[in-house]
Amino acid sequence: MALSLVVPATIFMALLARAEFGESRARYERQLMATTRALVLATDRQIGQGQSVLQTLAVSPALISGDIPAFERQARAVVQGTDGWIVLLDNERQLVNTRRPAGARPPKVGLSDLRWQTIRAGRASVSNLVLPKQADPVPPFVSIDMPVIVDGKLYDLAYQQSPKAFSSIFAAQTIPPSWTASIVDREASIVARSKNVDRFLGRKVTEDIRKVMAHGNEGVTLSHTLDGTPSLSAFSRSSTSGWSFIVGVPRTELSRANWSSVGWLTAASLLLLVIGAAVALAVSRDISASVRGLGADAKAMAAGEEIALFPDRFREIAEVRAALQDAAAQLRAREAEEQRAHQRQQLMINELNHRVKNTLFTVQSLARQSLGRPADTPGLHAFNERLMALARAHDLLTQSVWEGADLKEILEETLEPYLDRTVLAGPRVALTPNAALALSMVFHELGTNAVKYGALSLPEGTVTVVWHVDPGAPHRLTLHWEERGGPTVSPPARKGFGSRLIAASLKADVAGEARVDYRPSGLVCVLTLSLPQTGKEEAEGQSAGSDAI
Repeated sequence: MALSLVVPATIFMALLARAEFGESRARYERQLMATTRALVLATDRQIGQGQSVLQTLAVSPALISGDIPAFERQARAVVQGTDGWIVLLDNERQLVNTRRPAGARPPKVGLSDLRWQTIRAGRASVSNLVLPKQADPVPPFVSIDMPVIVDGKLYDLAYQQSPKAFSSIFAAQTIPPSWTASIVDREASIVARSKNVDRFLGRKVTEDIRKVMAHGNEGVTLSHTLDGTPSLSAFSRSSTSGWSFIVGVPRTELSRANWSSVGWLTAASLLLLVIGAAVALAVSRDISASVRGLGADAKAMAAGEEIALFPDRFREIAEVRAALQDAAAQLRAREAEEQRAHQRQQLMINELNHRVKNTLFTVQSLARQSLGRPADTPGLHAFNERLMALARAHDLLTQSVWEGADLKEILEETLEPYLDRTVLAGPRVALTPNAALALSMVFHELGTNAVKYGALSLPEGTVTVVWHVDPGAPHRLTLHWEERGGPTVSPPARKGFGSRLIAASLKADVAGEARVDYRPSGLVCVLTLSLPQTGKEEAEGQSAGSDAI
């Protein structure tokens, strides 16, 4: 009951928490994107300042006229007090390098082929991070290049800076200490970094960031920093320089912020659940006691006892108890009526059986009086035996109130004097009254034949009766009657009344047939018959089974 009240509210709060979680992440993503775009603008401004210096020097009369010493003095004056230096060079050598002391010969180092192609194309550009060889005393630098004509010859006028010149940008953007901000060149190499720049300078960014950067100019993704910290990272690419700017926040910080935003919602859900459980526990004790009382009433009803009525604080429990009392009274009345009906039915069946047996005895007496003594009428004894078999079958059906009889019981009743020499094997098979009467006569004929002429006529003879039900046709029965140990058997010259009675009974009452094999070792009879549902099965709707048909 508590859960039915609290769970919907909890689910609603969980949805709110999920929405708040997503909104918190969205806020971080927007903040990261704003920071990267601010880095783009700040870096472009710094690059623009270098380009302004180059544009000022490019129109110097000393440079245009080819007065290199005068130009060098002018260039040194322009960059004095800054962290950059001016270089004038072509693809073979340097003419000016203000990083060297005044009067020192510039190194014989020219432009790389790629940068010289850009200069020849007449375009100003920003280089990637340049990492000199270990033997070269020049530190890593970034160059802003501009093509100039000196004395009719093409040169590159470059404003070069150490990567550390870009580190001040991070401080100006107030990057939180836990965040990691990086500036990377067009080859995804680290130019500047807010943390551990000396360790990661020139290193490529992680593979997951490079894959995302290859599909757009900005975006947000889950990634890892170069030191292995899982992070939520945003990047933007400058359309001017082609450099990219990456800012990442540790996922642990993101999770702490998200969980703190949903913490109160979770606490409220738990508080509601505890309150609801406490209320439900208090109420459930009274309900449990009342329900246990209903259990005792149900046991009393099953035992046929009366159920006492008493007031209950729960109206529904009182209504159920009243219904149980009414049901118990009706059950007792119904059981009494069924008992009286059963007694009347049993009396009628006994009376019917008595009259049938009287009729059979009357028929037997009339036959004896009409046909004379058994010695004068050879068939009279067999006739009397058949009437007795029919009477025994009636007795067996009377025991089951004429609902049917079991196949094995009929065989045992028929072969009772010879059960120690008889093997009976097969599943339980329930027969209708008509089928029971018909098979009683069939088994009587087979048994009588075995006693007179077959296996049971000798002390060592045996009879084996095995039957089974076809699994594919649950109302099709096959029965094997096999005799062994008797006298040698040969086919009779003619069919007697017993054979005709077996064939007629099987065909008329159970839609069956008999196949008889007169083997020298003993008679074998195979009965195949169809068994309709018993009256009890028809009333209850019999389900298929291996032990009843």
